[in-house]
Amino acid sequence: MQKQTSFDRESGNTIIIVLVVLAIVAVGALAYMSSRNTGTGNAAETPAQATAAQPASGNETAEGEVIQPGNPVVAKVGTQDVTRLDVFNFIQTLPPQTRQLPIGELFPVALEQVINAQVIRQNTNGANLDSDPLVKERVAAAKDTIVRDVFVQRQVEKRITDERLKKAYDQYVQNFPEIDEVKARHILVADKDKAKELIEQLDGGADFAELAKANSTDGTAQNGGEIGYFAQADVVPEFGDAAFGLDVGEYTKKPVETEFGYHVIQVQDKRKRPPATLEQAKPFLEGQMGQVVLNELISDWRSKASIERFDINGNAIEPASGDEETKSAE
Repeated sequence: MQKQTSFDRESGNTIIIVLVVLAIVAVGALAYMSSRNTGTGNAAETPAQATAAQPASGNETAEGEVIQPGNPVVAKVGTQDVTRLDVFNFIQTLPPQTRQLPIGELFPVALEQVINAQVIRQNTNGANLDSDPLVKERVAAAKDTIVRDVFVQRQVEKRITDERLKKAYDQYVQNFPEIDEVKARHILVADKDKAKELIEQLDGGADFAELAKANSTDGTAQNGGEIGYFAQADVVPEFGDAAFGLDVGEYTKKPVETEFGYHVIQVQDKRKRPPATLEQAKPFLEGQMGQVVLNELISDWRSKASIERFDINGNAIEPASGDEETKSAE
């Protein structure tokens, strides 16, 4: 037998990974297109959803082609248009690790699977399989699963009371770390001499926000250079060191160089980072508490159930009455 080389193993692993991704994408496409055609998907996207689903303008495909804004038709299946947004929205339904693939690599695969799903849907139109025994069996199984999941979900929701949420929130606030923040604005330029010139204008009484609007090369220019509050660890070291070394109202007297260019920074405020409000934290706390409450619920049900265990050969295991393991664990 020929010895398997490291390259062979790596190539094999790569093929397996690609096949797994293709399988995930294919299954996701079928589920996604099914939901869109049964009314559970978002057939009509709002502008906000459309923006959120698409990568920012300026991203590039593997071939270096710039992705322009908009929602062009990227395929046609018969008379049915498939838009770029259809593909991006489908990509959002994939597992996080799959979504991390470069868009230039993932988009063509996702597009083909959305096309496949549309082809399948069009070919199954008018199939009239509602009375087919296998369809009935799977519909009944799906209904049983849905009923069970909804019942458990509602039982969990009943146990996540406002009192429990408030207690969890108080614990969150108590454990919230002290983090220093500054509120700042900046002017970013490509040339060091330009930055020095802007500092001279500030020394002469020029308005920082107006200078930022007229000169800054990044997206904060339209807001007068406003960055908002940030911790030192949130920004690149050179920027953080300079900002946190200023008092409120001061600006840097020398250009601050980072990988992005040259900055002039002004600090507007300093504070300790505040914890989220109860309303802001509520979705996170409910999600965090959900698993705890589910475990409580199952433990409670198990303690009241008559459970018999058998070994691998079918021989009875004592105790045969009740779930003693659960009771003893409690």
